[in-house]
Amino acid sequence: MKKLIILIGLLSYHVAEAKYESDTTIIEFNDKTSNTKVKVIENSNKTIELPKILNLNNILKAVGVDSSEREKAIVLVTKGANGSKSDTVLVVSQEGSRIKIVTRERAVAVQDTTIRETQIEKEERIESFEEEDEDGNYENYQNPKPKKEKKFFPRSDFAIYFGINNFVNGTPAQPNMQYNLRDFRSRYVALSFRKNATLVKGDKVDLAFSYGPEIAWYNFMLENSNLAVYDGKQVSFVDNTKPTQKSKLVMPYINLPLMLNLGFKEDKFKLGFGGYVGYRVGGYSKEKYVSGGKNKVKGDFGFNDVIYGLTTEFGKRNGLTFFMRYDLNKLFKDNQVYAKDLQAFSVGLRL
Repeated sequence: MKKLIILIGLLSYHVAEAKYESDTTIIEFNDKTSNTKVKVIENSNKTIELPKILNLNNILKAVGVDSSEREKAIVLVTKGANGSKSDTVLVVSQEGSRIKIVTRERAVAVQDTTIRETQIEKEERIESFEEEDEDGNYENYQNPKPKKEKKFFPRSDFAIYFGINNFVNGTPAQPNMQYNLRDFRSRYVALSFRKNATLVKGDKVDLAFSYGPEIAWYNFMLENSNLAVYDGKQVSFVDNTKPTQKSKLVMPYINLPLMLNLGFKEDKFKLGFGGYVGYRVGGYSKEKYVSGGKNKVKGDFGFNDVIYGLTTEFGKRNGLTFFMRYDLNKLFKDNQVYAKDLQAFSVGLRL
């Protein structure tokens, strides 16, 4: 075994056109426990008192690495990535709480206690001491660029809303009361194009304002063989003279939701609340008969041209999000007798 070599040097490099400036303490020794040449690089100005017995555990403890990280380092240095032993470089963070172990084929040339290297070798050595980040990119430990913390909410996103909808507060006049819907077949679908503006970026919680257009469809599936009929003035829900497989009333809207969203970083949970306003851009009824054939009638069926309401969303950051919407205004115009006071609500998932 080669004679124990201890080298502590203070190096400075000026940063200008690929040059570097940093205070670095380098400790190089042969670790008897692993029979491996080890180089410890510590980026701080603090004075390190070396222990009398030099091994990896004592050196890391001296530079301020906590016990759990020391155990990880010792295991990795002893076993290596593939079980083999080779020269190993340990890069210790300034906080002393995180270390990075990088195996290199070439170590710094050392003779006695003095590093002898040319300017080219020095530049190559600086380039070789690179630290790999979580995304597979590299940073030079001598001049690390501060990592920007990612925002909880992306600047923009696209989503599909899929859920069920229904009526509430209906008080239609007799005898036209066949407005009941099929609970799990009446669908709400929307395509959302959203922008997220982060207002507050905190250590634990981000606050963002979200806005953007969407196109949404109310698909009101009528119960049994009921049919929506519109004579130009009044909409009524009556029994169909032909048995139907399905009968529905469809109303598309262009909506503009406005929401405040909270992003809880530790739990990776998001919560949003706000409102929306929409404008109707069409409408039709459609029946599919048991005996075959279809019938489609276009019209507004007495629906209000403008809707507005409240909305809320909650879920995991990169997982499923639940939503609920409730129209505050009446779905049909005030002059409608057989669909008086009906309001719509929707619940489902934002995908």
